[in-house]
Amino acid sequence: MENILYIHEHQACFNYKQEANHFIQVKHCPPGTEWINTVQTTEVLIILEGNMHISFDFVLNKELKTGDMLLLAPGTQFKAETEKGGSVLVLYVPESVGLCNCFSLKQLKTLAVDKQDKPVVLQTKPILQTFLQGLMFNLQGGLRCAGYMKLKSEEFLILLQSYYTKDELVAFFYPVLHESSSFTDFILKNYRQVKKVNEFAQLYACSLSNFDKKFKKAFGISAYKWMKGKKMELIYHEINTTNKPFGQIAEEQGFLSLSQFTDFCKKNLGNSPGKIRRGALGHLQSETGE
Repeated sequence: MENILYIHEHQACFNYKQEANHFIQVKHCPPGTEWINTVQTTEVLIILEGNMHISFDFVLNKELKTGDMLLLAPGTQFKAETEKGGSVLVLYVPESVGLCNCFSLKQLKTLAVDKQDKPVVLQTKPILQTFLQGLMFNLQGGLRCAGYMKLKSEEFLILLQSYYTKDELVAFFYPVLHESSSFTDFILKNYRQVKKVNEFAQLYACSLSNFDKKFKKAFGISAYKWMKGKKMELIYHEINTTNKPFGQIAEEQGFLSLSQFTDFCKKNLGNSPGKIRRGALGHLQSETGE
């Protein structure tokens, strides 16, 4: 690998002193790695080598192979596991994301008609594979300037807009196709900190009625329905990807008793917590051939 010249000059630059990982990070996962994380800003995961199984929201043990790309929205809690190891490029998409200067996600939103029931994984096309090869060559050579990372993030989005169909882009970006604003950014970054809508309104320093109006305008549904959906996703994820006792999950999610928690799961997730967990274990064993 050819290293960049005058490395000390680069390292002394202001852009090197910034947090370059704010834009791009490469995560190397040894065999048997278990990676648990909560997404802070929109992330695109690109499998550079190997494969892994990822669980988040209502998604359980979805396999990602070399060349697969998956977008995760802010606030998403996920667990990824790789048996044989591999590497993942994490590309952080800015909050003011646009596929290019002339085509924003807001324009893409107008094309979205039906909500996707499952996360859409895109394959890296040859033009993106070439892009990734050049990017990895420079990163391995020591070029870790924050300015360079930002430019490469923007180039990645331009390539998506140029070489993928509008249908592919709508499906891929659907998790973040809302009316982008400081309000929606606040919601996505903070919804896990509160249990009820009135707590959320207080956190935003807004009356409950004004908060709900603002929320419905931004997300298209009431704050109560949206938060209930997120609560269901998180509970399903916690039951299936952790060994936490059900009483602990119930307490963390604001239930007054284990029986109340069990009733919620039966009504909204179709079964008791124990049967949901046993069902997930059976699914995993069938996937691994055990």
